[in-house]
Amino acid sequence: MLQRKVDTQRMQADARTIRENINRARGYLRRDDIYRCIEAANDALVLKSTSSTLGRGRSEVDLLLVEMCDEFSRHPRVVEFLQSIGVSRVPLLRYKAGDETLLIKRLMALRIKMEEVEQRAREREEKLQASQMAQWLQLGQANLEQKNFPKGKVYLRRVVETFGTEPDVIREVGRLFYEAGLHAEAAEMFALAIEQTPNDQVAWRMAIDTSEAMGEFKKAESLYLDALKIFGGHHLTYLNIAKFYLKWHRKDDAYDYAQRALDLDPELAEAKAIRDKLAG
Repeated sequence: MLQRKVDTQRMQADARTIRENINRARGYLRRDDIYRCIEAANDALVLKSTSSTLGRGRSEVDLLLVEMCDEFSRHPRVVEFLQSIGVSRVPLLRYKAGDETLLIKRLMALRIKMEEVEQRAREREEKLQASQMAQWLQLGQANLEQKNFPKGKVYLRRVVETFGTEPDVIREVGRLFYEAGLHAEAAEMFALAIEQTPNDQVAWRMAIDTSEAMGEFKKAESLYLDALKIFGGHHLTYLNIAKFYLKWHRKDDAYDYAQRALDLDPELAEAKAIRDKLAG
């Protein structure tokens, strides 16, 4: 009696889990989430195929599986996809007790094929986008070189607006602005690049150079000090700050940073020259 009770409880639990998976699959299908629908349907079919008996719940489960397979096969996205790859089998899924393994294989094959098609589509789109970005960068640079600044800026800002989330793109646009002498635009781009990637040392260096080129020494100083907080002290960084302060005629600060550079590298000739010049 005890064993029979345990078997009955297990059959009821299996039937309940299968029904839950079917309901999940149909819910995902209604939301056009085909991949999750396939996962839930697969879970239901696998459990059905491994459950030797479901007792009185079998007939209900079989009916639900029939309905689920019919709904899946008639779903517009499924039909459209099958037609796009030249598959005319209708319906794709038709449930019959004992065919669970066959249906599982068809679902997995469909998923693999959908993923392959989507991957190829993504690759095509990436190539098109890369080509478009390269074209706009080239046109922007060409117009800047021809001193047609308004048109050049339009192309380069379009690059940032469209592709600015890709690595190094904003910094590259900033570099083109800088080389064209458009320092205000370059400073804007380098600030965006730093905001996007705070550990981009090249963007920090170019932002500092741009501020110096604009004569904005306070801004350059702020950038140097912020960079120190992020990257830490390095003898060459201290040397660059010393040279910067020397250019700004802040001799005490120049001396201080030259000494900091020498503390890390006593053989640094440029730092020695600055220190000795200011000590004299």
